[in-house]
This record gives sequence, structure tokens and C-alpha cells, in this order.
Amino acid sequence: MDEKEKARLAARARHQSVDAVGKGDFSSFAAMDIFDHRFLREFLFVAREGSVRKASDRLNIAPSAISQRISEHEERLGIRLFSQHSQGMHLTDAGHILLGHANFLREEQAFVLDRLGQFREETRRIVRLAVGEGFAPDLMKNGLPPLTSKYPEINYNMTVAGSDAIVKMVSLGQVDIGMAYNPILLSGTYSLAIGRQPLCAIVPRNSPLREIKHLKLSDVLTSSLAILNSNHAIYHLVARAASDRGLPLVPVIEADSISMMINFVTAGLGVTFLPRFSVLVPNARDELSALDTVEPALQTASAHLIVRDRARIPKTVGIVSRILQEHMTAFCS
Repeated sequence: MDEKEKARLAARARHQSVDAVGKGDFSSFAAMDIFDHRFLREFLFVAREGSVRKASDRLNIAPSAISQRISEHEERLGIRLFSQHSQGMHLTDAGHILLGHANFLREEQAFVLDRLGQFREETRRIVRLAVGEGFAPDLMKNGLPPLTSKYPEINYNMTVAGSDAIVKMVSLGQVDIGMAYNPILLSGTYSLAIGRQPLCAIVPRNSPLREIKHLKLSDVLTSSLAILNSNHAIYHLVARAASDRGLPLVPVIEADSISMMINFVTAGLGVTFLPRFSVLVPNARDELSALDTVEPALQTASAHLIVRDRARIPKTVGIVSRILQEHMTAFCS
């Protein structure tokens, strides 16, 4: 079963449940009594962590108790929700359908709680963000100031990760909003905003590369290169562009830190690749230059503001998403 078919079946199950409520046909929910809140919560954590033991550590519940509840529910349903692999617990096709239902229930609850919160005085609301490290300067300089001044009641829980991990966290409902560079979207996610943000060669201010009018990847790779590792979309973009040109990609440094990339360049050790909006770090702007190249693969890259594909977005999440896409440089191209 492919991703589109899984999404279609999950959507149909959600719509049937909503239709049944609208028609007052509560008898159709008798079979759903087995999906109690405790089981669905544990199921979600096992699906997210890919391991019963990791889920038990997060929930502070004995692994044996979680395993027993999963086995009991699989027996009642007559299907397998997980398959065991050397890498951990993987959802079956049936498990993916239940995951869509569990996420739908959780998101509906979050939506209702968010709406009810407007009737409480001095309520604090939390929006969970997963962002690529390169978005941090733009977020702090341009995104958060209008939010904190206009909506002081909103708090933020932030996680920094690579593009693939961010999309996965959004798809599993672990965060409300993701900001990722040139991501590959998963089923159940979509981009609220997309800003064209070419991948630039980041070079020292006095680099002779600044004098080249039509800069090619081959020109840049004559210098020592530092690059984000394969957890990041940037690595794959540069690797694909180099492969298209038949060029070897032999970086001096591969790391998981944009700060390290910037420090490598400002120290005069060589060059790196980053989108222009990620080089807003104070002081660094005066010591380096962001140069566009003529490489199509690097020119067409983009920044994405990602959310789960669901029927209703909580008001608070909608507010934060709108302000971010209106004010952040990454999404204003």
C-alpha cells in the first residue's frame, strides 16, 4: 500500500466518524470503545519513538504494560499494528491508518482546548516549533518580535533539527509548525508558505570568487569546503549538483552545525554553502559574502513553513504561522 492509499483510507475513516456524529448515529462508535485514551497515547509514543522501551522511558510506564496493551488491542482487532525489525517497531499499513485516526483525535482535542482557552483569563498557550538551525537568526530577529509584542500570552517550545527530522516530527504530530530548507514532504504534511531561497556559496569577504560574474560550482570547489552533514538537505543539494557536473565532493569538514560552517569561513579556512537568510548572525555579515551560483539545482531551493494536513488548525497555531510567513525573510521572497 503506497503513501497516497494510506492517506486516503485514513481520511475516509476520519470523515466517516465525523459524519456519524453529525447524523447522531452513535451506535457506530460501539466498536471504537477499545480505543481508550490511554492506549492511543501509548500507541502514538511507540509509533513516534519506534521502540516500546523508548516510549516507556518517555511515559514512565513499564515496557511490559505497554507491550501487553498493544497485544490485547491487536488481538481484539484481529490485525497487527506493528512489525518487529532489528531497527525497532515499524507501523504496518493498518497501524498507519490507526495513527491517522489517533492524530486526528489529538488534533481535534487541541483545537477545542485552544478555542476554550480564549474564555480563561491570563491563559498561557504553547506552540511547538521544529526549526532548522539556519532559520534561528531570522526567527529571532524578524519572526518572534512581532509575535511577542502582539501576543504575549503565547509561549514557544522549540526543537532544532535537520530537514528530514523536522518533516517527520510534523507528520507525527510532535510539533505544530516546522521550518525546513528544501524538505521532502511526507504524507499528511503540507507547506503553508514556500520562499524561494537559492543555496549560496558563503565565502570570506576578500575571496577572489567575488569577482567571478557567473559563478560555477567548479569555481567554488577549488577552495577548501566545509558542509553540513547528510542529515541536512544542503548536503544532498550540493552532492546532486556536483554529481550532475561530474565533480568530486571532498569536504574538509562535515558537521551538524551552521555556526561551525560560518566560523570556518570567517576564519579564512575556506567556503561553505548556506541559504542567504541563515547568514544573519551579527558580526559574521561583515566578514563574509553570500554568492549566487549558476547551478540550477542550487538556484531552485526553497524554505518551507510546514504543518500537518488536518481539517482544522488551532487558532493560536494559525496566528503564529501567519505572523512568521509575513515577517521572516525566509518566506518573503
